[in-house]
Amino acid sequence: MDYLCSECSIQLSKFEIELNTKFPIGKLYCEFCQSEKERKIIKELCKSVADDLDFYDFEDDLTRGGTLK
Repeated sequence: MDYLCSECSIQLSKFEIELNTKFPIGKLYCEFCQSEKERKIIKELCKSVADDLDFYDFEDDLTRGGTLK
């Protein structure tokens, strides 16, 4: 039986099938599509953390000569 990537529909290698069975994520992905999904998740996580750190207001920081409000 041939297994196909859920994203690009190419045939999966034995290694990719083994990888998908050891670390299931719900769909079968080839190595390329899997790394693409991981990069997308990493970018979203980085953006989320950066957005959480936006509460700093460096313009009014007292160490840079700002004033206390």
